[in-house]
Amino acid sequence: MAIVRDRKFLDSDGTVSSKLLFSCIKEHRLEVEARLNKLNDYYEGNHKILDRTFKNKNIPNNKIVCNHAEYISDLSVGYVFGVPISYSGEGAEELNINFTEIDEDSHNNELALDLSIFGRTYELLYMSSDEKPKIELASLSPLDTFLVVDNTVKERPMFAVHYYPNITLENTINNYTVEVYTELEKLVYEIPTLDGECSIAKEIDIEEHFFNGIPIIEYRNNKKSRGDFEGVIALIDAYNKLQSDRVNDKEQLVDAFLVLIGQNLGDTKDEVSETVQYLLEQKILELDEGGDAKWLIKSLSEDQVEVLKKSLKDDIHEFSKVPCLTDENFVGNSSGVAMKYKLLGFEQLGRTKERYFKKGLRERLKLIENIEGIRANNIKSSDIDISMKRSLPVDDELLARIASETEGFISWETRIKNFDPEIDIEEERKRLEEEKKRNIEEQQKAFGFPYDESDKPNNNVEEGEEE
Repeated sequence: MAIVRDRKFLDSDGTVSSKLLFSCIKEHRLEVEARLNKLNDYYEGNHKILDRTFKNKNIPNNKIVCNHAEYISDLSVGYVFGVPISYSGEGAEELNINFTEIDEDSHNNELALDLSIFGRTYELLYMSSDEKPKIELASLSPLDTFLVVDNTVKERPMFAVHYYPNITLENTINNYTVEVYTELEKLVYEIPTLDGECSIAKEIDIEEHFFNGIPIIEYRNNKKSRGDFEGVIALIDAYNKLQSDRVNDKEQLVDAFLVLIGQNLGDTKDEVSETVQYLLEQKILELDEGGDAKWLIKSLSEDQVEVLKKSLKDDIHEFSKVPCLTDENFVGNSSGVAMKYKLLGFEQLGRTKERYFKKGLRERLKLIENIEGIRANNIKSSDIDISMKRSLPVDDELLARIASETEGFISWETRIKNFDPEIDIEEERKRLEEEKKRNIEEQQKAFGFPYDESDKPNNNVEEGEEE
């Protein structure tokens, strides 16, 4: 979540003091090291099991990573953001042209993935350096970006910070660049290190940005800014350990001890080694009278292990609210209602993500409205409708049958909306009228009659009315 500070820590002219800046960077670095790096590692497959060691170096130590974290994030992002976000309303046409040019859909998916992993992400708005500047969008990682808000109930943004290392040709860090964004300016500093209480900040650039607001937007995944798999990391660790130990047990089963009872393989160490080598080559074991031989093996109960595996896997998906689509519950011909019940938790997760993401999009549109107003382009964020649609298979045949069977009971507009909420009613009505007009023309041509404008649909004289 955003870093909270009292506005009294700003300088008297409202600028960000060095002391305030470095205290915020220090707090952000603590969260990065304690939480964000771990979440990033788990998505990339660097799980706790990889650090496991045994004192006995001779026993198997398999380290199997079953990356449920990646599965949960990728599936939730695909479900909520798989279908591009659409914008409609007055002024949306020009906005959509700009968004198409900068591939806004791919940008939104980058934001969504960081949201799923870290629980929050950041977006930078800036103007391109083209001859005809356009609004550009950039995704900034929570690992090196943060927002600072005041301590009022509104938590109004004060400034945002983005920092990154300057790498030399020898691949070492020379110093760090820190970019501070306020409502009016972008200030750029150089600092030697991020560690400790740094008091040296060299200002190297300052420029206006004309957005009339902080051009870095914080998007949140939910109220607590938690990642989608953050709450099930302990379960993921347990699943990895169980799977790794299963393979370890199999290897130890292969490497079982041969126990000889009442049998001597030799009087000296060399004789024993020679006898063992002979047995390995000839696969024959000769026993004295009363002697016996048997394998000393570990008893494995695969049924119990499989029950535990399934229990852990079910808990991972239940508590993350992201279903396992390869589960038997999703196999077969389930009805639409049954499938909705299976996806109920997933849908609630999607609605929460959508609600908070739209809040960020509204801030984006407000900043766009501010800067387009300077260029005399009339775009009002309040006139723009934002629509997000789930990426799910649709039973078009069932929806079409329902729309047909409810004719006479439900209005045409309602039946169309039930079939597909994204259909533009007025545009569809125009297409339907054009289609009817073409059908009449073709029928009249077939019978040798010329087409008359008065014959077009809904243009006939009412019964009993004088011609």
